[in-house]
Amino acid sequence: MEADAPGPSRVPGRRAVLLGGAALGLAGCRAGPAPAPSARQADPARVDALLAARSAAVLAGDKAGFLATVDPAEPGFLARQEELFGSLAALPLAGWAETVAELDGGLVTVRVAHRYRGFDTADEVRTGHLRVGPAGFTGDGGDGRADDAQIWSRGPVEAVTGAASLVVGSGPLRQIAALLDAAAPRVTAAVGPDWARKAVALVPVDGEHARALAGDRDLGEVVALATARPNADGSPGRPRILVSPETWPRLSALGRRVVLTHELTHIALDAGSDTTTPMWLVEGFADYVGYLGTSVPTRKAAAELAAEVKAGKLPDRLPDAAAFGTSAPRLSQSYQEAWLACRMIAETHGRAKLLALYRAARTLPEPEALKRVLGVEDLTPAWRAYLRAHLA
Repeated sequence: MEADAPGPSRVPGRRAVLLGGAALGLAGCRAGPAPAPSARQADPARVDALLAARSAAVLAGDKAGFLATVDPAEPGFLARQEELFGSLAALPLAGWAETVAELDGGLVTVRVAHRYRGFDTADEVRTGHLRVGPAGFTGDGGDGRADDAQIWSRGPVEAVTGAASLVVGSGPLRQIAALLDAAAPRVTAAVGPDWARKAVALVPVDGEHARALAGDRDLGEVVALATARPNADGSPGRPRILVSPETWPRLSALGRRVVLTHELTHIALDAGSDTTTPMWLVEGFADYVGYLGTSVPTRKAAAELAAEVKAGKLPDRLPDAAAFGTSAPRLSQSYQEAWLACRMIAETHGRAKLLALYRAARTLPEPEALKRVLGVEDLTPAWRAYLRAHLA
């Protein structure tokens, strides 16, 4: 599996799932050598103190203390910072720290680290920019110094905390939280209890915002995306489920259940850091869990593939990684092929064997994993017969 593989759902086709992994990260600026001193160079100790005061104010819910770090002579920037504080105050933050990554004259490249209470065991770290003057911060980076996208980058956000979910952003937050709460026990039943059994979902304000959070990936046809963007300091990023505000309303109630269960399965199995498991197994297993407990007819769930099989066009091999690319011509069929391969394994060998194969394939070559777990090196003949029996 490539680093930017697993994930979600496409509309209209059946569902195209594209999990964003490490490749979705926004690199951010790394601290470089200190610039040569000049008359315009800000005092590093003073900048450190201002950022420390901002950080403490966020965690204390101290709006006045936060705004005291902003130059009052900049009313426009002051208003934007007041809005930012309002968004941050709505979040269950267990940690918030802004520190200097680089100081160049009056431009501060800032490392922004945060974590959510009860959901994160480590920080998510992004890069931002602030300009500083004698009376405090005067503005953002400007001059093409773009900040890494954050869920609060495009205006006010809210947070809804469920039994197994934290949903942050704007839109149908309670609906998404309820679906994730219901999905968590289903995922645990399929993969076992050895995962956090909860997740954070982000709901951007619009498609442009979603694209920025996905690393400039077009999410116009994607309903949801499980991501793990690497941190700006190089450390592993936090897993998140990104919900597309454009396509979510177009999905049926059943489709929403399947999609979020699929994405939560990726989170539970840490698919974002998986570089070895075959993509058909990564995506097929997530779809298998997504459809568990539903009564969707096979030919309806795999309509595109069923049409091909009925016409005598039977695939000759399981889909490879390229078949799951966003521009792949048979993307919907690839997900359907993978789902039915995993369903066949579960029906023939049992669900425990399917999970064992998934875990074995993370460390072993595919033929070796198949041989060790299922006693075969090639699933193709049995899988093709299964497709013919269920779709022809």
